[in-house]
Amino acid sequence: MLVQAAALQVPSGLRVGTELLPARSCATRDTLWIHHYAAALYLPPRGAPAAALEDPRQPKALHVQILSKSFLPRDLPKKWNQALESELDGGAMSAIRSAWQHISVGDRVTIAYAPGPGVTLQLNERLVARSPKHDVVEALLKTWADGEPLPQRVNETLAKHPC
Repeated sequence: MLVQAAALQVPSGLRVGTELLPARSCATRDTLWIHHYAAALYLPPRGAPAAALEDPRQPKALHVQILSKSFLPRDLPKKWNQALESELDGGAMSAIRSAWQHISVGDRVTIAYAPGPGVTLQLNERLVARSPKHDVVEALLKTWADGEPLPQRVNETLAKHPC
């Protein structure tokens, strides 16, 4: 089953570890009439979303489908590179940078965390990098929140972009 994200569809649920997580927020990134990507955030159905994102005992995932490369930079943006570099080893970072440079329209990027196995970053269901640490999720969330309190930023985003 699929749900709407603007004029596009993203999976209504995503399996992370043993759990099927529902899409809690869906949106597209747009500039004028150009859809850059469609994204969906997957979290457990009960509980506060911000708490679930910060809790290493809770599974979570972000799924992004590339819709246009018009404004996609050639290299991984500096802020995301720094966030990932602070938590991942050189081999994982090299694999991520290489995958970024080969991203094409239609590609699907999934960052998922499951308690136990940890974080996986996949491109079109192919494993690109892995880490057992929830710290990777925390670094990405801190970068995304950009100085705002995380609960406030998460709640505003979910209210603005429900599925």
